Amino acid sequence: MRKGIATPITLVVLMVVFTSLLAATSYMALSTLRGGASERSAYQAFTLAESALEAFPLLVRCGGSLPSAYTLSVSSGPTLSATYSYPDGQTTAPPSGGSIKVRAVAQHGGGKATLEQTFQVRCGITGAVPAALTSRPRVEVSGNARVVGFDFASDSGYLSLTRASLTQNLNLLSALNPNNTFSLSVDDATLIPTGSYLRITTGGEPKTYRVERKDGNTLTLTPLFQPGLADIILPGANVELAPYGVKAYDPDDRTLTLNDARGLVVGQKVRVGSYQGVVERVNVERGQVTVSWEGTPPTSIPEGTPLVAQVLGAASSRTIDTSGGGQILYGSAPQSPMVPTSPNDLFQRVFGMSKEEFRRLYPPVSASSFGGALQDWEIKSVQGPLNLTGNKVLCGRGILVVFGELTVNGTCPQGFQGLVYVAGDYDQQGNADLRGAVVVEGVANLEGCGPQGGGDDCWTNIAGTQGRQAGGKIEYDPLVLYRLRVASQGITSVSPVSGTWRRL
Repeated sequence: MRKGIATPITLVVLMVVFTSLLAATSYMALSTLRGGASERSAYQAFTLAESALEAFPLLVRCGGSLPSAYTLSVSSGPTLSATYSYPDGQTTAPPSGGSIKVRAVAQHGGGKATLEQTFQVRCGITGAVPAALTSRPRVEVSGNARVVGFDFASDSGYLSLTRASLTQNLNLLSALNPNNTFSLSVDDATLIPTGSYLRITTGGEPKTYRVERKDGNTLTLTPLFQPGLADIILPGANVELAPYGVKAYDPDDRTLTLNDARGLVVGQKVRVGSYQGVVERVNVERGQVTVSWEGTPPTSIPEGTPLVAQVLGAASSRTIDTSGGGQILYGSAPQSPMVPTSPNDLFQRVFGMSKEEFRRLYPPVSASSFGGALQDWEIKSVQGPLNLTGNKVLCGRGILVVFGELTVNGTCPQGFQGLVYVAGDYDQQGNADLRGAVVVEGVANLEGCGPQGGGDDCWTNIAGTQGRQAGGKIEYDPLVLYRLRVASQGITSVSPVSGTWRRL
């Protein structure tokens, strides 16, 4: 009888256990489904925020407002969006480049994701060259060719750009305006940026001003002196700009803050007033250079003082030779640390971006499709080897980048103005005149060219007749390099800073 009773009891107990297991399994499954839906929403929000970060470099323009939102169109659903915020309070991309920390926030189906990353923004080319001819391979100047740098001893540090259009009486204006600012119309303000420093003939003497604003050809200026009765700017007064004007100086760490530090090279000799030294560090984003002074260093430097940078005739990481009537004027620097041994480092210094980024912005055209002429300070990228010989001559104004060998045997009658960058070997002969600068990478590995950089396929050759101009076959022109930096200001290169990505 006990055995008969035990069997039903056992069945009841098993039914209770199975029912409990079923209930527990159903609850767990439901919880799993709910968790999966939540995780899917969070993942979709994360993917959207990540997409916003990836799109950020395409939405930034130097000097322009930073983007506030990102939208993503989906063919089978509604348009998705994410928002950008900037923890450091930035609202515009710095016109001279710098770093930007950005947060991308996205929400989707109840899920939310916040990602943060820092990006490096570079604006325009840096144009940092220490010589009229900068070459990693050895340099040979022969025939009666001349390579001409710039006269450091007589360089004032100013570029003559334009002239005043109207009369301005500074003493009268300062009496009416306690801030001392005033407006001045000039013939052409294209190359005058806000924050720069000008020297204008005032009352018969050159005096210094800071540019506060620009509206067309009308400048808003602050005189860096107390105007007097004789301080009148007459129509036709010469307006000169200091490409490297001093904003501030810290004597403790020997650092100059400039209105623009693009174009300066570590190891380059500089002069500020009566003081001379060598550049130790360059921070383009902050516009700062640290200088190792010769003799007693300055304790203060007046605002607006121009920094003068020495530009040699030729600089090379290998040897520099002349033969026959070949000449290099205003100095040369063989085996110089001012010329990077790495071809990629050289490109990065000249353009402020990698070759990959440059190729993305300016896809190279074939050598066969390029006739040799550049227009209106354009940037042209060509896949070499490129031979500008015979009916093909180098002509116009702008930046020519050749990825491969370049041979130039002539220029058009007015010559060429601009920057020529050769990611390969360079051979210039014939009747050619280049005003600006030439930079040559040579072959990637110079070690195969011998201990002194010798070898017929590993050198930069400047030869042939002198040309039509009174200067040199290659002659450095500071106004040309400055114009290229200004003209390229709208070029924006944005890249993520390694190690700064994180999920908040």
